[in-house]
Amino acid sequence: MASRLALVLAIGCVLRPIVANPPSPSIAVTTAQPLVGDAWPADLTAEAASSPATSLADKTELALAFVRKQLKAYAVPGLAVSVVYKNKTVLSQGVGTNEANAPVTDKSVFQIGSYSKTFIAVAIAKLVDEKKLTWQDPVKAHLPSFRLADKYAEEHTTLGDLAGMNSVLGFHEGDLAAFFDVHGSEKGLVAALGELQTARSFRAGHAYSNLNYAILGQVIEAVTAKSWPDYLRATFWSPLGMNDTVGRPADSSALLSSGHFVCGDKVLGPFDLHNASMVALRPRNDYFAAGSILSSVSDLSKFTRFLLNKGKGIFSSDAAVSELITGHTIASPSTQDGLAHVGLTYSRDGNSLTAGYGFDVVGDVAFGHHYFDKAGDTLAHQTRNGFVPDHDLGVVVVANAIPVGGKTSAQVYLDLIRSYIVGVFLDVPIATLNKRHNAIVTALDASPPAPCDPHYFEGKSWETPGLDISNRTKILLNGTYHAAVSPGFYGTAKIFSQGNDLCPQPTQKYRDQIVFACFRQNSFNARFQSRCAGVSPGRND
Repeated sequence: MASRLALVLAIGCVLRPIVANPPSPSIAVTTAQPLVGDAWPADLTAEAASSPATSLADKTELALAFVRKQLKAYAVPGLAVSVVYKNKTVLSQGVGTNEANAPVTDKSVFQIGSYSKTFIAVAIAKLVDEKKLTWQDPVKAHLPSFRLADKYAEEHTTLGDLAGMNSVLGFHEGDLAAFFDVHGSEKGLVAALGELQTARSFRAGHAYSNLNYAILGQVIEAVTAKSWPDYLRATFWSPLGMNDTVGRPADSSALLSSGHFVCGDKVLGPFDLHNASMVALRPRNDYFAAGSILSSVSDLSKFTRFLLNKGKGIFSSDAAVSELITGHTIASPSTQDGLAHVGLTYSRDGNSLTAGYGFDVVGDVAFGHHYFDKAGDTLAHQTRNGFVPDHDLGVVVVANAIPVGGKTSAQVYLDLIRSYIVGVFLDVPIATLNKRHNAIVTALDASPPAPCDPHYFEGKSWETPGLDISNRTKILLNGTYHAAVSPGFYGTAKIFSQGNDLCPQPTQKYRDQIVFACFRQNSFNARFQSRCAGVSPGRND
């Protein structure tokens, strides 16, 4: 769920639950069609510079026109955008569709991914505001069961270390156990951390870890005697009128936007977030403090105003939010270098780029203005935002598709939309914004596009064997497999024969279909498929 170009373009492997059989008739591969009303407004051309004299209505129209152009350019089915400016919601609107014949509205509900971490950090800030804890408190002061293999870190890791991504937990370390729900619950996951062999030094600097926020979720539960979603609902969502916001898909009775995959001009989907294992965040799609919250742009507009108003009405002073948006950890060099590819600006000459508590980026990187943001990605949806407090400006953009190939710029198109809209409302000339945007896209797309997996996007049969395995070898492969590193944390997996097939059996009691997939340039190009009886997608015995 990391958010920068260096991360989204990284080559790596993931293990994830996914549908065992070809997509059902309701899941289609389609070619994107032109959007109606896609052209720039006739009186708002690139030659007309945005300036303080440009009306608010014109800025809003410019922002929407740009969104429509990008939706067409990247074949995204649906997107919603929110702009809060000068303490008012000036734009809260959907574009495109949730699925066929179902338009996106400002009430459509999207997974917000790692933007969930901001809510967890805000919850901790509320407990600090109430003097029930401090950011400097050791985790064990509030969660006595907290265990780490590194015993010094176990005793001295603070809540602030976790929130600022400066713990001994390495970059995405432990994600496989979290996303396969090896331990059956968030509580079980955190309780097993003592079995995870960490290699990072204590406070070695910024390293993005979802487990940090899984721990903070358990701290909230220990201190408040409420689950973290119940605490957020009672303390923030209900008081702010965020009635569309929930902690997991099963809790949403609102208009839930479907998930899609996009490669070039091809779209695979829609996938129902309630039951499609293709887009399941975890086997049971259950709560996960690091990234399972869903919301609408109508609700996120309210949260934006809450942040820009420094928590007025809920916090006792501005200090609580100020602490969140203060830089606490120096950003990694890859994050610093990546900003140029997402439409932001940073110079190392006498400046610093940092991460806050619950925010990825804090620094003077938005056309010379102080800025902070928190991105979020799931297997189905994406979220990008940006906040410029000296202009009371907050922009949130959510999309119901994930790029899995095609143009390189597709990996950052949502970041670029966010940055462009921020520029419009900061009165950056439109000609300047267009020139910068086009230069970034041209540079990124100089690389060849990543191929689309033919099994997903061209209907190639999965029956074509990738490797012919002899019966003798199949017998030898049967058995229980233990992780080579941290077996007590990552658990076991079983392989057994059924007819001519080798079948995987997941850990614990979950019988979800397991598929091993490897990402290469963000395209699915390897799959271990099972047709085993009794092993079905999305089932929880």
